[in-house]
Amino acid sequence: MNFDQSLYPLTEFLTGNNFSVTKKEQHYIEYSSKSAIITIAYANLEYLFYTHVGQKSKSLVELTPILVKDVFKDDRFQFQSTLTIDNLISFFKTSGKLILLGDKESFKNLNEFSERQSREYTRRISHLQNIQGADNAWHQKDYVKFIKCIDRAEKDLLPESYIKKYKIALDKLQRQT
Repeated sequence: MNFDQSLYPLTEFLTGNNFSVTKKEQHYIEYSSKSAIITIAYANLEYLFYTHVGQKSKSLVELTPILVKDVFKDDRFQFQSTLTIDNLISFFKTSGKLILLGDKESFKNLNEFSERQSREYTRRISHLQNIQGADNAWHQKDYVKFIKCIDRAEKDLLPESYIKKYKIALDKLQRQT
């Protein structure tokens, strides 16, 4: 795959919309305008392009089909894992035009989406760690620790078996006192 040839249509489109190439390395390019930055990176192992957008290089947000659907209400790419170069051009010509124009509200929405995703990811990881801790405590018959782990877990995400084990652990602790 020739990275430069693959990006040529996008480069042509973006330079026609007041962007210039500000950084170029193997499998990476950065486009900048007065009000926006767009980066494209190509992952050889996955054969995928990864696109990030933002107003400053330190606060770029990955442009994914999920983000496009959620923030821009554009579901044309919802069944894809990433956006192709043709997808990007199509997006920037339509619902993503606000990014090219440097619309501050769009960038605010992008950052809020990214923060929500990050919080959700952290919440899931924390939940899984609590479940793992509960499993270990259960196997060691450490019912106090089991109860603490379940208390920190997301109750609405727990399978019924953990609720039953929780009641058993409470019963065993009450019998000990």
